[in-house]
Amino acid sequence: MLNLMKSRSQRKQTKNEMIAQIINFSEHQWMKENQYTKLNMTEFFERLPYDVLYDVFYTKTTIMVRSNGKFACSVSNFHQNAIIVFPELYQNLTRINDGWAKAVLAHEVAHIHFDHYQNSDIMETQVDADEFACKMGYMDELEDFLHEQPDSVEKRVRLSFITTYYFAQNQELLND
Repeated sequence: MLNLMKSRSQRKQTKNEMIAQIINFSEHQWMKENQYTKLNMTEFFERLPYDVLYDVFYTKTTIMVRSNGKFACSVSNFHQNAIIVFPELYQNLTRINDGWAKAVLAHEVAHIHFDHYQNSDIMETQVDADEFACKMGYMDELEDFLHEQPDSVEKRVRLSFITTYYFAQNQELLND
């Protein structure tokens, strides 16, 4: 897969070509095991801006792998990045209504896109990644996900941000 990504053609790929290639990475075969998983992942990739899709999956050579654990996380090093998809998230992706699954994936993609592994302020990186997910249209799903989590300072800060983001968006609509 790394060689395939590094040896991309000279002509600029269309977004649909990029998405098809990403889904066909050998590490991404799990995305095609279920019709709803493939549909949900395709829809998720289609929502990502072209430059983010290219940056995360080609420039930063990111793969998404299934694992055991809870939800998802991103892991970065100098040669490759991985978004680890845990069973609960994968189960949501196998359904026609994936709930908050794509919101969580958007949040993890943001960590890689914005190089959050270089930032030691965890709350700043979490809110930054949440903003990215909200801008992709996953605000309600992200809020639902956070409401399901155990109470913590991080949860309250992130929910406060989402509330502020919601009202800021509505204020912009009123001003237009």
